[in-house]
Amino acid sequence: MRFRTPTYSNAALAAALLSVSLLQACGGNDDTVEETPAGPVILASDDFKQGLSKWKVEQQDAAGTVLARDGVLDIVQPSGATIWFKQKLTGNYEIRFTAIPIPVTFPGTRFVDRISDLNVFWNATVPGGAANPDPTAATYDAALASYNPLYLYYVGFGANSNTTTRLRRNDGTAARPQITGYATASSRTADDKAGDMTPETSLVANTPTRVRIVSRAPTAADPANLKWYANDKLIFSHADPARYADGWFAFRTTTSHFQLKDFSVVALPQE
Repeated sequence: MRFRTPTYSNAALAAALLSVSLLQACGGNDDTVEETPAGPVILASDDFKQGLSKWKVEQQDAAGTVLARDGVLDIVQPSGATIWFKQKLTGNYEIRFTAIPIPVTFPGTRFVDRISDLNVFWNATVPGGAANPDPTAATYDAALASYNPLYLYYVGFGANSNTTTRLRRNDGTAARPQITGYATASSRTADDKAGDMTPETSLVANTPTRVRIVSRAPTAADPANLKWYANDKLIFSHADPARYADGWFAFRTTTSHFQLKDFSVVALPQE
């Protein structure tokens, strides 16, 4: 098929937190990155110049491609795909990367110059006292439903042909509970409580989106355990009373073409 393209440990919770979503689309205070005289403490990184040894690729369609070379992770997918980072992430940390959506046409489908689905899983684990909680040790067919048995946080940014941006807390069931989200009028559901899609919550063709994902222990001053930024704008902030404190990260997309670069995970201070 041809495609056309133009250990840090967590502080224990002293008491259950009140569940609250703190949604902002126009900015927010950054979490302080742990610094040394040499710079931020890097927990993990990939410059995408050494192949895919740090990643596990799952694809629905064998015609899809995932290539890491020349500083870019290039993902072209006619259907669903999940690219797992093999290293478990723990403690207070921030994931950083840049993603560029490339318009793509898939012959024989209705998709023409499509940009869609800059999606991620994080703090994903296999629940239920599994002998191995590592989802990268299992095999999934890359259909979204195949990950229903996992615990994870999930953001679908610019999903459904760039008409929705949603935050979910998957609980090991097919429900995939949605915390909140943004949507166009044609795609909106009752769970899209954050309002309309905006330039800050949307993909722009051939334009970088800089993503930062914060995972941290809540504090009295700031009960949020997760924050999600796009181009330094706070898109989601949420306090989960039964938080997922650590686990595995994955890029997730469907029917799209992305170029990703500058992947790193940096330490945040333990408070």
